[in-house]
Amino acid sequence: MPQEYLEGRTTDPATWLTSPQNLARLAAFTRASEARGRTIEEQADQTKHAHQAKQASAADMQQQHHTAQPDQGRGAGHDR
Repeated sequence: MPQEYLEGRTTDPATWLTSPQNLARLAAFTRASEARGRTIEEQADQTKHAHQAKQASAADMQQQHHTAQPDQGRGAGHDR
Protein backbone atom coordinates (compact mmCIF):
# COMPACT_ATOMS: atom_id res chain seq x y z
CA MET A 1 0.00 0.00 0.00
CA PRO A 2 1.42 3.46 -0.87
CA GLN A 3 2.75 5.50 2.07
CA GLU A 4 0.31 8.38 1.48
CA TYR A 5 -2.57 5.99 2.13
CA LEU A 6 -1.02 4.81 5.38
CA GLU A 7 -0.49 8.37 6.60
CA GLY A 8 -3.91 9.63 5.52
CA ARG A 9 -2.51 11.93 2.83
CA THR A 10 -5.03 11.20 0.14
CA THR A 11 -8.15 12.83 -1.24
CA ASP A 12 -9.86 9.48 -1.78
CA PRO A 13 -12.85 9.62 0.64
CA ALA A 14 -12.97 5.86 1.04
CA THR A 15 -9.37 5.82 2.26
CA TRP A 16 -9.71 8.96 4.33
CA LEU A 17 -12.79 7.89 6.23
CA THR A 18 -11.56 4.40 7.12
CA SER A 19 -8.80 5.64 9.40
CA PRO A 20 -9.95 6.08 13.04
CA GLN A 21 -7.54 8.99 13.46
CA ASN A 22 -8.93 10.72 10.42
CA LEU A 23 -12.48 10.08 11.58
CA ALA A 24 -11.61 11.75 14.88
CA ARG A 25 -10.02 14.70 13.06
CA LEU A 26 -13.01 15.02 10.75
CA ALA A 27 -15.41 14.94 13.71
CA ALA A 28 -13.40 17.61 15.55
CA PHE A 29 -13.29 19.77 12.43
CA THR A 30 -17.04 19.36 11.97
CA ARG A 31 -17.77 20.33 15.59
CA ALA A 32 -15.54 23.39 15.35
CA SER A 33 -17.09 24.43 12.05
CA GLU A 34 -20.63 24.07 13.40
CA ALA A 35 -19.70 26.08 16.52
CA ARG A 36 -18.31 28.89 14.33
CA GLY A 37 -21.46 28.78 12.23
CA ARG A 38 -23.64 29.17 15.33
CA THR A 39 -21.51 32.08 16.53
CA ILE A 40 -21.83 33.82 13.17
CA GLU A 41 -25.62 33.28 13.16
CA GLU A 42 -25.90 34.69 16.69
CA GLN A 43 -23.85 37.75 15.75
CA ALA A 44 -25.97 38.28 12.64
CA ASP A 45 -29.15 38.04 14.72
CA GLN A 46 -27.80 40.54 17.24
CA THR A 47 -26.82 42.93 14.47
CA LYS A 48 -30.23 42.53 12.82
CA HIS A 49 -32.09 43.19 16.09
CA ALA A 50 -29.91 46.21 16.87
CA HIS A 51 -30.53 47.61 13.39
CA GLN A 52 -34.30 47.08 13.73
CA ALA A 53 -34.30 48.75 17.16
CA LYS A 54 -32.35 51.70 15.77
CA GLN A 55 -34.81 52.07 12.89
CA ALA A 56 -37.79 51.87 15.26
CA SER A 57 -36.22 54.46 17.55
CA ALA A 58 -35.56 56.80 14.62
CA ALA A 59 -39.15 56.40 13.42
CA ASP A 60 -40.48 57.13 16.92
CA MET A 61 -38.33 60.25 17.20
CA GLN A 62 -39.46 61.45 13.78
CA GLN A 63 -43.11 61.04 14.76
CA GLN A 64 -42.58 62.83 18.09
CA HIS A 65 -40.84 65.81 16.49
CA HIS A 66 -43.24 66.18 13.60
CA THR A 67 -45.93 68.67 14.55
CA ALA A 68 -48.50 69.96 12.11
CA GLN A 69 -48.54 73.69 11.53
CA PRO A 70 -51.97 75.35 11.42
CA ASP A 71 -51.62 76.36 7.76
CA GLN A 72 -49.37 73.52 6.70
CA GLY A 73 -49.76 72.78 3.03
CA ARG A 74 -50.95 76.22 2.06
CA GLY A 75 -48.83 78.69 0.15
CA ALA A 76 -47.60 81.96 1.68
CA GLY A 77 -50.17 84.73 1.68
CA HIS A 78 -53.11 82.42 1.03
CA ASP A 79 -56.28 83.73 2.69
CA ARG A 80 -59.27 81.71 3.63
